[in-house]
Amino acid sequence: MGKLRGRSAIVTGGASGIGRACAIRLAREGGSITVGDVRDEGAVETVELIRSAGGEAIAVHCDIGNEDHVADMTAKAVDTYGRLDVLVANAGISTRAPLHELELADWERVLRVNLTGTFLCARAALRRMLVQGQGGSIITIGSVQSLVISGSGAASYKASKGGILMLTRSIAAEYADDGIRANCVLPGWIDTEIQAHMEEESSTWVSQASYQARTYPVEAPIRRPADPMEVANVVAFLASDEASFMTGAAVPVDGGYLAI
Repeated sequence: MGKLRGRSAIVTGGASGIGRACAIRLAREGGSITVGDVRDEGAVETVELIRSAGGEAIAVHCDIGNEDHVADMTAKAVDTYGRLDVLVANAGISTRAPLHELELADWERVLRVNLTGTFLCARAALRRMLVQGQGGSIITIGSVQSLVISGSGAASYKASKGGILMLTRSIAAEYADDGIRANCVLPGWIDTEIQAHMEEESSTWVSQASYQARTYPVEAPIRRPADPMEVANVVAFLASDEASFMTGAAVPVDGGYLAI
């Protein structure tokens, strides 16, 4: 334990699911965590879980598709902890409408949050890491659908996740000489509350009638969903110096889904 002691990390979408697990796991390694999310109550709960275990964390309201929000979140992380060493760009949304029924507003909203939001967070983190001159680790959360298409619908989500992988690889290639690594984790079927959140989100979408509940058939060799902490364990490794020779990687955490 303590692989991230003395380091500061931002985790977006940290109010629940994979984001919460990542924030808790990085804090267990000694990291000081900034939890960014639009769901304030959940973000505060994550912070309380970290603090109750003896860790350091703050919560910041942040819509990652909003440039000002991202700038404020990054500034608060640096003002509180004096530095920024790790970014876990996890926050994301989806819709399930078939492409021919998808409203432009829905398409743009998914791309704004998932892809543009990841860009904004990465850009803000890079600017700080370059000023510090001590490298850093950027970890994006893609999906198995960054590489393959599974099922129908959700074209905007799949396009955004493919874009996240290419964005991550671009960062890796461009900033390796600065000691900044960037890797993309590709979760498969994860046992999280995202379904409930997606249904909650859908109530504000233009094409509400096209929204369909997502189902997750067990299609991987390991025939169960992952616990979010199983993803967080990989994220913690990538954030640490133990992954010092890894950059530009697409790292599946999918129970073997992509192997078959």
